[in-house]
Amino acid sequence: MVLHVSPIGPAERARCTQLINKTNQFNLTTRRYSEAEVARITDSAGALALAFRLRDKFGDNGLISVVLARPDPELNDDELLIDSWLMSCRVLGRQVECAVLEVLGRAARQAGYRALVGQYRRTERNAMVAEHYPNLVFEQHPLVHDSEPDASYWRYDLGKPFSTRHFIEVIQP
Repeated sequence: MVLHVSPIGPAERARCTQLINKTNQFNLTTRRYSEAEVARITDSAGALALAFRLRDKFGDNGLISVVLARPDPELNDDELLIDSWLMSCRVLGRQVECAVLEVLGRAARQAGYRALVGQYRRTERNAMVAEHYPNLVFEQHPLVHDSEPDASYWRYDLGKPFSTRHFIEVIQP
């Protein structure tokens, strides 16, 4: 398997917005955004916006994951909030999420962040990812937003090594 990673720019924005708005099961927050809102996030200072495509021996799976991460006023300056993380169900069980975390973590570390904070917002349709962050060795984060009672927060210290549970070649620009 070969995972191609690219920053979300104008050329990818429409397709990434479509995936954000139609993915339910492997979508940790199920936030829905317009293309203009995705542009606002991708263009904001300190944000990381990544698109992932997967190719394997059977062919090209196309765009399979989108991650939007941004600074948040509720967090420390050295923490980056994973605002949206979604993946296509057709690549589940192939350790792609480990490779995505590694790519995101390295990019965040390079940008000066020391930790990622993931949010899980429980819905009727995304129960399959309720343990996503704990499975990737995130630790429960005490952050509480009163406006989001069904949300939990998880912290990943970027000082620790990334999982080597994947056998995916990663290609980045």
